[in-house]
Parts: sequence; C-alpha cells; structure tokens
Amino acid sequence: MTLLTKSSPQHPEPNELILRDTLAIDRTRLANQRTFLAFVRTGIYFIATALGIFHLEQTGNLHWLAWIFVVIGSASILTGVINYFVMRKKIIRIFR
Repeated sequence: MTLLTKSSPQHPEPNELILRDTLAIDRTRLANQRTFLAFVRTGIYFIATALGIFHLEQTGNLHWLAWIFVVIGSASILTGVINYFVMRKKIIRIFR
C-alpha cells in the first residue's frame, strides 16, 4: 500500500492544469465566442429587415417599424459586445 503525496502524478500542483481543465477552459472560451456571434447575427438580421422595409415602396407608413428594428438590432449587437467582454474578464480571472 503506497501513500499518495502532493507531488505524485495523481495529485497535480495547485497551479498546474491537467488536460481536463485545459479543455474545460477552451470549451468555455468557445461558448463565449459562440454567444457573441449569435448576438451579432441576430442584430444583423434585425438591421437587414429594417433596410428591407425602408426600400419597399408598398410599406406605406411602416418606417416607424423599420426604425424599431434598427434600434433592436443595434441593442442586440451592443449587448453581445458588452456580454462578451464581461464574460471574457470573468473567464480570465477564474482560470488564471
């Protein structure tokens, strides 16, 4: 029967990351990027819809709706950017 010490391979040093931890960090970073891109994609879709409404002559008095889509799209992109950097800072702080 052998006793496990802190320096044994089964117990890595506290500052040392094992493969599982490294992969978890990578997954977390990729999830943050994926979420950011989803916010940006949604914002672009709203703005593209607004541009389509602006260019249609048959919409009549729907320019107010197009402006609402522009505001929602811009807010979505801004929310995504803010969320990305806030989460990035948390990820760096936790995993360093």
